Amino acid sequence: MSAQLFLGLNNFATFSRSSHYLLTTGTLTALSLAISSAHAAGIEYSKQSVAPFFEPGNYAELSYGYVDPKIEGTDAAGNKIGDMMDSFDLPGAAIKIAPTANTALAVIYEQPFGVDTEYPAGNIFNNRMGTTEARVETNGITLLGGGKIGNNVWLYGGLEYQTLKGNITGAQPVGLATPVAEVPTYYTLDFEKENTLVPVIGMAYEKPEIALRAALTYRAPAKYQVTGVENLQVILPPIAGGDGVTPGPATDEVPLPLAGKTEVKMPQSVNLDFQTGLSEKYQLLGMVNARWVDWSDFNVAPPLATLSTQEPLAAYKKDGYAVEVALGKQFNPKVSGEVRVGYDHGTGAPLSLLGPYDSIKSLGLSAQYKLTEQLSVAAGGQYMWFEGGPVDTKVDGRVANIDDGTGYALGMKLGYHF
Repeated sequence: MSAQLFLGLNNFATFSRSSHYLLTTGTLTALSLAISSAHAAGIEYSKQSVAPFFEPGNYAELSYGYVDPKIEGTDAAGNKIGDMMDSFDLPGAAIKIAPTANTALAVIYEQPFGVDTEYPAGNIFNNRMGTTEARVETNGITLLGGGKIGNNVWLYGGLEYQTLKGNITGAQPVGLATPVAEVPTYYTLDFEKENTLVPVIGMAYEKPEIALRAALTYRAPAKYQVTGVENLQVILPPIAGGDGVTPGPATDEVPLPLAGKTEVKMPQSVNLDFQTGLSEKYQLLGMVNARWVDWSDFNVAPPLATLSTQEPLAAYKKDGYAVEVALGKQFNPKVSGEVRVGYDHGTGAPLSLLGPYDSIKSLGLSAQYKLTEQLSVAAGGQYMWFEGGPVDTKVDGRVANIDDGTGYALGMKLGYHF
């Protein structure tokens, strides 16, 4: 059983102010929650954007997103699996200070990775001891600083302080026609809150007269030594009686606990954010956001889980590649809008029980309204299409077939220039 979930609320694309383009100085919201396609393969919840760093002058923002994916399927015994992906919230905040016209400091808060999966009753991923479920939460606070080299090039860098905590459970019954565990089992992993520091570096090229910016940002792996307690409970079959025929009493749950440390390495990534003015007359801005994530190097292998399943608890076959294309328009000095389409090719087969989807397509719409010259409010929504497929494990073979799914995200943001 490998753990996988996705879900990423897209960060808001930035319109730049220039002497020719009136494109709004705030941030347009493109609420793209996309697991794969809107850029969130693996267990991503956000795309780790540094867009607030490039807001003009001094700036602060608060954002909130609500994400509701729906993915269903059928287990190997033919039972219907109801929606196993829970909805979740994504808060965010940022503040940027410009000490001079050519220098900047920014602090950005987000929840970059996470898992919220729970299998409802009525399928093979439940037994009397519990259900298959995963709850993983991360929080990241990134401090960036940088300055201009010449008239058009920015260099920037800093550190992200990231925390990780959560728990994972896995239930397995017996009685299927396919190979399964010989006895019902229930596995739990609880790990304490851990923290680490992640280096971030980047460079950007700007040409304000045509609202052009190209920014390339590299984020190093986040390495943890997670302290956790694994527990494997087993229900043994009835014991034969003295005559070898009459059953004796059934043995109740037999716990096999194991405490120790497990290395968890959240993957390195590269973001490319490009925007340029397309038409001064019609006030159009074009945007392309691309992201690569090194998911093929992601591997979580607690000793007890690895021993019992003969494979890591969480691992991916392929790196994540995703791209979004957006078109923004300023309708008047107060109102601007954006349409955005995205595709993420996913992390490859086999699909995971804790995040069963592969590629994702997305479509998002958003709008911004300037309440004053300094204060703006933005809101948007995104619809997503998830690609399903088979779920295979090394010990049990094929355990489920997942249907194609859908989902949506809603969000809003307040931005203030001061």
